Amino acid sequence: MSITAAAGLSLSLSAFAYWKKALTPGGIVLACLLCILITSVGGIPAFTVLVLTLVGTVAADKAAGVRADPAGVRRKSGSRDARRVFCNVGTGSASIALYLVTGMEGFLLAYYAVMAESLADSLASKIGPLSKEEPHDIWTGERIQAGLSGGVSRLGTFSELCGAAVIAVTVFAFSGDWKKAAIVLLCGFAGAVSDSVLGSRVQVKYICCRCGCITEREVHCGEKTIRHSGLPFMSNDAVNLTSNGIALLLALACTVLY
Repeated sequence: MSITAAAGLSLSLSAFAYWKKALTPGGIVLACLLCILITSVGGIPAFTVLVLTLVGTVAADKAAGVRADPAGVRRKSGSRDARRVFCNVGTGSASIALYLVTGMEGFLLAYYAVMAESLADSLASKIGPLSKEEPHDIWTGERIQAGLSGGVSRLGTFSELCGAAVIAVTVFAFSGDWKKAAIVLLCGFAGAVSDSVLGSRVQVKYICCRCGCITEREVHCGEKTIRHSGLPFMSNDAVNLTSNGIALLLALACTVLY
């Protein structure tokens, strides 16, 4: 696709994100640039997947609202800034760029797997906490606060699967290749599961000195929190970036077998 056409589609998508207040001004600029790259190289199929990921994320945000984080334990909230855009779309964009340079189809398929992981994780993090069952830690099995990274529930897991399936079905609709669709589904879902594992084991978490709850925020109840577990540099954004990378590597490994 020509750069002009890609820019037109990217501006339209950016306008939608601005209208829905899904991105900050800085986030919109970066998202528009990455969208131009993705669309000019991957064409309508790649753009469609990007649209579905954004629309699905925005819809989940609006549907869940504050119910996705009832105790206010998550660090991230509100519109996504440039850093969060990069951590969720940067890996897919890099894969598209590698496809442009090398011509290897595996990188294009990896892009779809990364976006499947992003949508799966977004839906799980927003829809999962709405479950009536108390979530449990994916690694230890202990009951934890709804909204805290590393927590899983049947509704959240089902949402992950649905998110990955949406992208996989889209890939099949454009390619007619069920094997490619299966790779996208499996790698996207596996990447989302790895996000939960990383959220449980290495993502930094804090404890509030006032209310005693475990949180991802450095300030809670108006007071500075104390690090409870995880690596100081491993924020939720870093976990998202890492799980995107896992989905990419899994997809590339699958293409060798494919």
